[in-house]
Amino acid sequence: MKNFHYFWAIYARVHCEMFRKVIISVVALLLSFSALAQSEKLYIDTNFNFDFDNTEYSGSGLGASETLFGISLAPALRFEWSKNHTLSAGVNMQKMFGSVRFIDKIDLIAYYQFRNENYGAVAGLFRRDKLIGRYSEAFFSNVWLANNRIVQGLALQYTDKIGYAELVADWNGMYSTECREQFRILFSGEGRFAKVMYAGASAEMHHYANRSTFQHNVVDDIVINPYLGVNFKAFFDFDIRLGYLQSLQRDRLTGRGWETPYGTELYFRMSRWGVFISNNFYIGDDLLPLYNSVGKEGTPYGADLYAADPFYRTENTIYNRTGIGYERNFWKERINVKAEFVLKTDGERVYNQQIISLGVNIAPKLYDKNNKK
Repeated sequence: MKNFHYFWAIYARVHCEMFRKVIISVVALLLSFSALAQSEKLYIDTNFNFDFDNTEYSGSGLGASETLFGISLAPALRFEWSKNHTLSAGVNMQKMFGSVRFIDKIDLIAYYQFRNENYGAVAGLFRRDKLIGRYSEAFFSNVWLANNRIVQGLALQYTDKIGYAELVADWNGMYSTECREQFRILFSGEGRFAKVMYAGASAEMHHYANRSTFQHNVVDDIVINPYLGVNFKAFFDFDIRLGYLQSLQRDRLTGRGWETPYGTELYFRMSRWGVFISNNFYIGDDLLPLYNSVGKEGTPYGADLYAADPFYRTENTIYNRTGIGYERNFWKERINVKAEFVLKTDGERVYNQQIISLGVNIAPKLYDKNNKK
C-alpha cells in the first residue's frame, strides 16, 4: 500500500508539472499577442462541449457496448488584424465523467488563419470544427471525432455561392517510441446546380507507419467517396444523397498487395422545427478489412488504424442506421443542442445507440482599437 501511495504521488507530481508547463507556454503566447493588441481586435474564444454517447452493441461482433460521457473546454485568446488575419493560442481540455484524473487530456491550440471573401487557410493546431468538408461516417465516427477535436497541420479552403473545396493535412502521429508515424490527407469539394441539386466528392489518404522500435509495418488506407444529392423544402426540409465508397488498402507487412472493398450508401434526412428522422443505408463489402490484422506490436490494428464507424465492417453486405431526434441552434447559433435515438442493423440483429450533446461557443471582445475595452 505504501508503494502504491508513493507511485501515485510521483505520478500526480509529474502530471501537475506537465500541466504547469503547458499553462506557462500558453500564457507566454497570450501575453505576446496582447502586446500586439494596439493594432486591431482581441477576443477570448470559449468552446464548451458536453457529450453523451451510449452504445448497445453486445453480440454484434462489430462494435463494443460502451459509454462516452464527458465534457471538453477550449479557451483561447484570438488576435485579429487587417480583417483577414488571425493568430490564436489556448488549450483544449477534456474530462471524462468518473475518471480519477483532474483532467484526462490536454491539447495545445495555436494557429494562424487567413480568410477573405473566397479563400481561407489555417495552419497549426486548431479545432476540427474549422473544417468545412462533408465526410461520411465511413471516414470518421462520432465517437472518434469527440475524442480527436484537434487538427495538427494545415487546411486550405475555397468557398463561393456555388460550393466549396477543402484540402487538409493532419499529422496525428510522430515517429517515436510512444506512437506510430501517421498522417491523413483529406479532400472535400462540392458544388450546387439546378437550384436544388448538388454533387461532390470526399477522399482520404491515411498513412499508418512505423514506430522507432520497429520497421517495415506500414499500412496504406485510402477512401474515395463521390456523391450526388438533392436538397429542397416541401413543408419539411429534405436532404437525399447517393454516394459510392471505394477503398484501397495495403498492409506492407503481409505482402499480399492491395485490397479494394467498395460499396454504395443512400442517405435520407427529413426535418422541421428541429425534429428530424434520418436513415443511412450501406450495401457493399467490409470497408475495414484490416481491422483484426495483427501488426508488429502484437495487437490488432483496430480503431488505431480506422476512424470509421465499426459497422462498416459488415460481413452481410448490409449496414443500416436510422436516427430519430432533435437538433437545433439557439442564441444566433452560439448554442447547439442535439438528442438522438439510433437503431443500427448489420442484416442479422438490431442494436441501439443514444446520443445527447450540447455545444456552446462564445467570443467576447476584449479589445478594439476603434472602441477600446
